[in-house]
This record gives sequence, C-alpha cells and structure tokens, in this order.
Amino acid sequence: MRTKGFICLALAALPALSQAAMPIAQLNQQAEKIFKDSQAVGMVMVVIDKQGSLQRFYGETRPGSRQTPDANSLLRIASLSKLMTSEVLASMALDQRLKLDDPLQKFAPAGARPAKALGGQPITLLHLATHTSGFPRELPGVKPRDTPVFVWPDRQQRWRWLSKTKARFAPGQSAQYSNLAYDYLADALAVAAGKPYPALLRDTVTGPLAMRDTTFSPSPAQCARLLRGVETSPCVNTSAAIGSGGVYSTAADMQRWLQDLVRPQNEQRKRLYQQTFQMRYQRAELRSLAGMDVPGKADALGLGWVALRDQPNARPFLQKTAGGGGFFSYVAIDPQQQTAVWVALTRGKQTRYQAMSDGVNQLLLALNRA
Repeated sequence: MRTKGFICLALAALPALSQAAMPIAQLNQQAEKIFKDSQAVGMVMVVIDKQGSLQRFYGETRPGSRQTPDANSLLRIASLSKLMTSEVLASMALDQRLKLDDPLQKFAPAGARPAKALGGQPITLLHLATHTSGFPRELPGVKPRDTPVFVWPDRQQRWRWLSKTKARFAPGQSAQYSNLAYDYLADALAVAAGKPYPALLRDTVTGPLAMRDTTFSPSPAQCARLLRGVETSPCVNTSAAIGSGGVYSTAADMQRWLQDLVRPQNEQRKRLYQQTFQMRYQRAELRSLAGMDVPGKADALGLGWVALRDQPNARPFLQKTAGGGGFFSYVAIDPQQQTAVWVALTRGKQTRYQAMSDGVNQLLLALNRA
C-alpha cells in the first residue's frame, strides 16, 4: 500500500488539520484501516474540521499501475450527484423561481400525461427530492446490452415511460430510494429555469466554488485521469443520469464543495445549505422506508441528505451513499460541528461498501470528539 501525504488547498488559505483537533497519526491509522478493510483498488479521502482540511490517497490509479491517485484524479461521484441536484432545487426555491410543493406535471414536456397518483395527490418536487414519490428505483425494463452506466434511460425514454405506465403512485406515504425520481427532478429544474441543467449546476454549485473538473461530459484529457478498478465503465458523457448520478469530479473539487458546506463563503450560501440540510420526513412518519439503511438505520430524510444516529439518543449527522460504474463513494457531515468526511473507492473483486461507510462514520464521530 502506498500513501501520499495530505494536500492543503489554497481555496481559503486553510491550515491542515492541527494535532489539537485530532492527532495526524490517529487520523492516518483510521484512514488506512478504511482502505484495508474495504479491499479497494484505489481510494481518495477528504477530511474537514474546524481547524482546516486535508486529503489522503491510497492504492493505485488502476490495477498494476504502481501510481497513487492524487487530488486531480477523475472519478464518478455517482449518487452524490443528488446532493448537488438538491442544492439547485433549494436555490431556486429561495429565489422564488419555483416551490417545493410544485407538482412535477407543471414542468412535464408538452403532451406528457400526468403520473397516476392514488387519492388525487400530485407528485411534487419535494416528493422527488425525498424519495417519497413512489417511483421505482430504476426505469422498469431491460437496459440495452453493453450499455455503459449512467447513459440509460435518457430524458425522452423516461418521460415516454411515465406517459404510458399503468402504475399508480402514492406520494408522501413511504420512502423508496429512486434514481428515476432525481432525473425527473433535474428535468423539472431545467424547465423551470429555462436553461439546460448542466448550466444550472454550473451557476449554482460548480461555478461559485471553482470546481473546474466537475462535469457530465469529461474531455479526453480529463478521461485520461479517470481512476479505474475492476470492470470500470468507460469514460463517456453521462448527462442521461442528469440528476441522479452522472457527475464526474476530483478530490480537489470535492474538497472545495465540502469546505463550503461546513463553512459557507457568504450568507446566501449559508441560507442555501440550511434549506438542504433541513429534514423533511421523520422515519416514524412514513409507512415504510427502503433502500437507505446501508450505512446505518436512517432516522429522517431531507433534500437528498439522510440523517443517521450512532446511538438512539445521540444527535444525528447527515450522510449519503453512492456507487456505480466501478466506484463506491460515501460522505458523512455534521454541519454544527463543521466536520465532514468523504471517501471514493475504485472497486476490486471483493470490495466491501459497509467497511467504507462504517469507517467514515467512526472517523466523523472521532473528529467531533476531538
């Protein structure tokens, strides 16, 4: 195993994590344990606390390369894309360009039939963002053979299915994790704004934070930096998964994003994050909750974020799982403590997701105690 030392970015001239916050040797030990236990090919990590921020890199850029990943290695953040979609939603709601309780049908393509909801309650943007729309996890049907991840279904295919399906949905009653819902959400945001969703993401998230490598359509030069594990999907345009999982990024860009989440650069962004961190459904309010308990039993659902408690009476922190195309990823954050830990892995033959998520949760709680 090869390890690179931390890199402290110059975004806000932040110092590295001080030994007063958490001894570096202890942090290194926990980070190395996450990598070893997960059995990944490569791993990148960003850690944030009140004292500053750092990165760690382990393993190889691809099997047998003998090169360690670095801050500019390209990777898929997969379903962490949903958190950025939620930021766009919250920003547009704060600017009064839409309402969270606007029905999806308001933004449907011309001629599209409304989704069939039980009891006459419309499926709203809030339902989409909290996985309470009733939509399935993926579009029903068989994905074309040899289709790369995050390129099917496209916008036309998913709206055609919604117009033709005979399924009936019961929004707001149960939670079921849904990639499909987030792609409809991004479609709706683009219609509401009158511009393509990638431009919205740039205006709201990646532009203000100078996240220059965060994209749906990487260039050949960026693709040459893509980390690879076992059975990694090809580096292609993934804008079909526009709201659910199509974003590529780097550790450098993710550090900028995480730093702003816990220490917003201005009052406007502080208000934005207050909206995105707000929990909208308590688990006890829902008839059932499926697909969101991998890193621990979900306590409540927000706009993409899921609240989790390590003990029944403990204060919750926020987390989000992700995976696809040869990558696993996980982020845990405690806005009150100004702490965050994010890890992305390239998958090996026996890579274990829960070893990663458990390790990240333990590290976040250790940072909070330091």
